[in-house]
Amino acid sequence: MATVVIDTQAIEKRNKRTREHRFFWAMSLVLAFVVLVGFAKTYFLAPYFQAKPLAAPIVHVHAALFTAWIVLLVAQTSLASSGYVRIHRRLGLVALALAPTVFILGVLVAIEMLNRLHGTPHFDADRIYAVALSEIIGFAAPTFLALRLRRRPDVHKRLILIGTTSMMTAGFGRWPIKFLLHQPIPAMSCTFGLLAMVIAYDWKSSSRIHPATALGVAWVVLLQAASVPFSHTFAGHAFALWSRSLSL
Repeated sequence: MATVVIDTQAIEKRNKRTREHRFFWAMSLVLAFVVLVGFAKTYFLAPYFQAKPLAAPIVHVHAALFTAWIVLLVAQTSLASSGYVRIHRRLGLVALALAPTVFILGVLVAIEMLNRLHGTPHFDADRIYAVALSEIIGFAAPTFLALRLRRRPDVHKRLILIGTTSMMTAGFGRWPIKFLLHQPIPAMSCTFGLLAMVIAYDWKSSSRIHPATALGVAWVVLLQAASVPFSHTFAGHAFALWSRSLSL
């Protein structure tokens, strides 16, 4: 009887781990789809749509490295769900170098965008800049913590996914749909919907929200929700003015 109970528990544990791997793999594909649709006209399929060249060389570098991050995420979740844990761990070393680069270039491109859009009619450059910064800072903290805690898979995978999801507002904001295109708040709401899916998965799979999910989602939501009102304050305008001076 004891052997049967132990075997049943082991099977259930293995099945739960398999379902979890599949969920995070599926979510990585969703994020890749958001990025593909959002940046198809301006980057991935730019020649087909005869799009204008990217604004600056640094934008090209940022786009390439961000794409590499998304490809790495899909590859890593695919390896984990297929049982290739050793390869997954070795490939994870790439993330240690790529994550800081994505963060630094994200900040630099946000400043470049602020300067380029400043004074453009129908564009609130300060607001767009504040949202962009909230995305990249939302990415930084969960991702760097995830890399530090990579020996704790349950924490690691949640924080990596949440950190990457933080940057989906930029993707949704470029979807060729009227209520999303260049509309930070609706795009942000779609990002929050993806985060809600992680919460829903935790609750359905274990009847509780994992602490890493709770803290990571709270960090991203609070940052992005505060970014728009902050951009309209005196401090927000002063910060944007100071940021513009960095590139002079």
